[in-house]
Amino acid sequence: MEKQQVERQPEQKVDAPRSAPEEKPPQQREQRDPSTIYVGRKPVMSYVLAAVTLFNNGTSQVKLKARGHAISRAIDVEEIMKNRFFHDLKITGFDVQTEDLTNEDGSNSKVSSLLLTLIK
Repeated sequence: MEKQQVERQPEQKVDAPRSAPEEKPPQQREQRDPSTIYVGRKPVMSYVLAAVTLFNNGTSQVKLKARGHAISRAIDVEEIMKNRFFHDLKITGFDVQTEDLTNEDGSNSKVSSLLLTLIK
């Protein structure tokens, strides 16, 4: 008896058809001004560095925006900039507001916010 040789072709894996990824509607966000620095939880010197960089790159005015507990940090940023880097720094705008925010659980909160406009 002769043995027959059977040619085997390499098995090809067939992927299951992929469904198209669900497209989520784009969230409506306000356009951010490149000269606005949003002050949050980072160390104060991070925001000072960002503001000094903006001024050194030719921006004539920088806005510092902060909410809640970060308001004192925004004031610290302005004072450090004025005392260490730009002695001629001026505050041309000082806007205090109350913003309504929606919490994760759906309830609303009122939060104080501050917008400082600085020029050198």
